[in-house]
Amino acid sequence: MQVLLAPWWWRAARTALAAGAALLVVVVAEVGLLSEIGDATVAVLLTVLSSFGVTAYMTWRQTRWAREIAGPAGAHARPESRQAHKLRLTGALLLAVAVLSLFLQSAAQTATVDHNCRIHAGPVDPHFPSVYEGHATTDMCPVGLDPIHYSGDVAWLQGANGDYDFWFPRFGATLTMTPAMRDAWIRYHQLLGDPIDVSRFDGCQRYVNFSNGYILDRPLQTAVVGEKRYVPSLNTSDCVMPDAPYLTSVVQDDDGNLQVDWRYTGPADAYNVTYWVMGQPGGLGTEAAHTHYVFDRPEPDATYGFQIQACQKHFMARSTCTTYSNAVAVKTRPW
Repeated sequence: MQVLLAPWWWRAARTALAAGAALLVVVVAEVGLLSEIGDATVAVLLTVLSSFGVTAYMTWRQTRWAREIAGPAGAHARPESRQAHKLRLTGALLLAVAVLSLFLQSAAQTATVDHNCRIHAGPVDPHFPSVYEGHATTDMCPVGLDPIHYSGDVAWLQGANGDYDFWFPRFGATLTMTPAMRDAWIRYHQLLGDPIDVSRFDGCQRYVNFSNGYILDRPLQTAVVGEKRYVPSLNTSDCVMPDAPYLTSVVQDDDGNLQVDWRYTGPADAYNVTYWVMGQPGGLGTEAAHTHYVFDRPEPDATYGFQIQACQKHFMARSTCTTYSNAVAVKTRPW
C-alpha cells in the first residue's frame, strides 16, 4: 500500500532512472555517428526532450493505476491480464527497435557522406577552418597530409576536387580558383594585382575580378584574362549545370521585388537560394519550398546574382544536396 500511495515525483524519478540506460545508449550513438557538432547537439536535445514527455506520460499512467487500485474502487478493479501486459510490452519493444533502426540508418547515411580529412596535426590556420572541423565531403578535403602552403603573405591549399583556396591578407577573405584560373593568375598576377571580390558565376562560367583586370574560366575552354572588371551577362540563362536545377529567369516586378524562377525534375524537399551583390564580398542564402522565390526590397541600382541548389532532407540526418545551378544576374532599377 505504501508503494501504491507513493507521491508522483517518486514515480517520475523511478521512471526516469529506468529509461536512463536506454537514453544513454541513444545519446552516445548520436554523438558518435553525427560527426558535425551542430547535428549531434540537435539530435541529443531532441532525444532528451522526447524522454521528458515519455517520462511524464508513464508517470501519469502509473499514478492513475495506483490510485485506482489503492482507492475505494480498488476492490472492484479488475487485474490486468498477463497476456495483454506481454503484448503491450512486446509492441513497445518493437516500436523502440524500429525507431532506433531508423535513426541508425539515417545516421549511417550521414556517416558515409562525411568523413575525417586525413592531415597531419599541426598549428591551426584560422583562414581554412573546414580543414580542422573533423568532417568534410570528399571534394572539400585537401590534398596531402600537410595541405596548407605559404608564398609570402598568401596561403593556399588544393582540394580533392582540384580547386584551389587562397587567402589574400589584403583582400581579407578566402578565394576559390579552378586550376585554369590559378595557372592564369600565376602567369599574370603582376599585371592583375590583388583580388577585389571572391569568385562568382556567370551562367556556367566562373570569374574573379582583380584590381587591374579579371580572369574568366569557361568550361572546356582556355581561361580568359582581360582588362578592367568583368561584368556578368544580365537575365541570361543559356546553360545548364549537370544534375542541378536550371535557373530560368530573375526579373524585377512593378513593385521592385525580384522574381526568381527555376526548374528541377529530380526529387527535392527544399531549395537553397544563394545570392550576392556585385562588388560586395561574400554572399547570403535562404531556403525556398518551391521552384519560385521572391526577393523583397533589393538595393537600387545594384547587380544581383542568384544560384539554386536542390536538397533532400532526411530524418535525423544531414540533408543531401545537388551542385549549384547556373547563375543568373539582374540589375535593379534606380529609385
